[in-house]
Amino acid sequence: MTVVIAVPVFRVGCKVGIDRGRAWSVVEEVVLWGITRQSKTVADLSLETNLPRQIIVASIARLMRFRLVEVTPKDGTVAFRASDYGFKAVSGGHPLPYFPKRVARRVSFVIEWATGDFFPTRQVPRLLSAFRLDQERQAGVEIRTVSVEGGGPSMSHQANLNRLSEIAARGWDEQVALVDGRTATLRDDEFMVLRVIDGEAQGLPQSAGPALRKLVAEAAVLPPGTTLVPVIYSGPRETLDSEVIGHTCEFDLKDVLIGGTAHKSSLEAMLAQAHRRMIIHSTFLDAKRFQLLADPIRAACVRGVRIDLLWGAEKDDETEKRNSTAASDIARLVREDPAMKGRFHVRMKSTGSHAKLLLYDTPEDGWIAAVGSCNWLSSPFQSVELSVILRDQHVVADVAHCIQRLVGRRGLADDMATEMAVTTRDLRRHTTSQGRAKVSIVIGETHDQLIRTASGASHRFLVGNHRLGSTARPGAIMQGEIAAGRTGVKAVVLYNQPSGPLKNRHTHVLEEEAEKNGLILRRTRKPPLHGKFAAWDADDIVVTSLNWTSAASDPEFPWGDIGVHINSPGIADDLADRMEAILPELRELKSPSSVKVPAP
Repeated sequence: MTVVIAVPVFRVGCKVGIDRGRAWSVVEEVVLWGITRQSKTVADLSLETNLPRQIIVASIARLMRFRLVEVTPKDGTVAFRASDYGFKAVSGGHPLPYFPKRVARRVSFVIEWATGDFFPTRQVPRLLSAFRLDQERQAGVEIRTVSVEGGGPSMSHQANLNRLSEIAARGWDEQVALVDGRTATLRDDEFMVLRVIDGEAQGLPQSAGPALRKLVAEAAVLPPGTTLVPVIYSGPRETLDSEVIGHTCEFDLKDVLIGGTAHKSSLEAMLAQAHRRMIIHSTFLDAKRFQLLADPIRAACVRGVRIDLLWGAEKDDETEKRNSTAASDIARLVREDPAMKGRFHVRMKSTGSHAKLLLYDTPEDGWIAAVGSCNWLSSPFQSVELSVILRDQHVVADVAHCIQRLVGRRGLADDMATEMAVTTRDLRRHTTSQGRAKVSIVIGETHDQLIRTASGASHRFLVGNHRLGSTARPGAIMQGEIAAGRTGVKAVVLYNQPSGPLKNRHTHVLEEEAEKNGLILRRTRKPPLHGKFAAWDADDIVVTSLNWTSAASDPEFPWGDIGVHINSPGIADDLADRMEAILPELRELKSPSSVKVPAP
């Protein structure tokens, strides 16, 4: 008996660049470490490491090939030590320089819908369209088509890049370095056709998993005349990586930017520091503000910096249209400027994110990121903004990963998403640093978790927001009231203006209710507050783009707002002091004398 089983598949194809080259071994790194401070002979290194002389010689020869080691005389014999270049590579905490050979390769693979298995296209002997299946069915062939319910395999940029890397890279010495988005194709209208003869499936890929093999076997024994085989998707599901990953590192309190002037100066400095690459995500755009920053942007472009501008405003049709028009105006200004043309690129489609991000590379300090509340390309820099400069390469890698998620909706066709994925991979190879601070990128519902954590403060609860809206009570006021219920805790929630359905009369009612529960809810006047932050006790702050008092995180799109949580000695005290210097009324606020609500 012969039965044909048709399993729906995605077919993905693209041209990739593969970096081929032998990575540094642990032995080579140990040898380089051993001669960083002082010269040593081959015999010295062999004795210290308990390794054969041949291995030491081979390691030194390769290190010398890449100018990491130099020869020095020692007691009349030949000795070796790290060169200045090698010393910087070791002491800077960066991975050793890697000089692979770039080769191009065309790759195509299929992903079947039922169990999420994927295979190189060459392993699948027959792929037919629905039209061709109907033709064969009309010719008398018994075809049983698998219909998948309950979801399907993830087709995100990250998921497909992982599949691509597994198929395209052959061995440990190869890795995907780029994907040519112009060549990327995706088809979702084909079926993997398997012929089952006397219970034996013909043409099933060798790497097919047991779930797919079982599905084919069960479909083959169904009663004659069966044309549709409904199944529930049983493969891996995509998990939204909203879990906080903390990185231990050193953190300078000066890297918390506060104030409009500080942000403008920092943006100009970052444009001057950028080496080859900069990406700016500004929720809102303004062509006139862009013109005011044209000189430092133009200077960066003249130096060879490639800049991409992203935006995310899509609160409503009017907002999206206004910012889309601004993006078009900026793109026109760029096209008309000889220095910026070809170097500054404006993405015309919204990312849908309210995040404010900046990422750039430097020749000495690696990649640097900024996360906070400032709309870099629309701000007049007159409000109280807050942002954090991030220098630890593992933290910056998390920011690059967020950008990959924001722009990767076009799958492997998006070159920037691939670039950010490769950058993330490279940054995570850096040596883990040590320090007294712990820094983590905050996305999605983690914002809510942290504000709940802040409600357990023992002496300070300070939250600042731009708007006060309908989500104010569950977003921050209730947490502030819980904190205020503890003896000795000063709980303050600041905002600048009402939002949405709330009017001034509503905010007055909220302020009075909060005061009865021990919470100080106050509207700031001048300078206006646009920053979004939380500070509790002495050592914890969160700086973000999320307005806790007027918006809520979207569990389906956790990158809609992005912030950073820092635990570092005295950082909350420092932030509170600096805010009091800008907003003197903060110093005058006294906790309500009414009876406080006991903490749960």
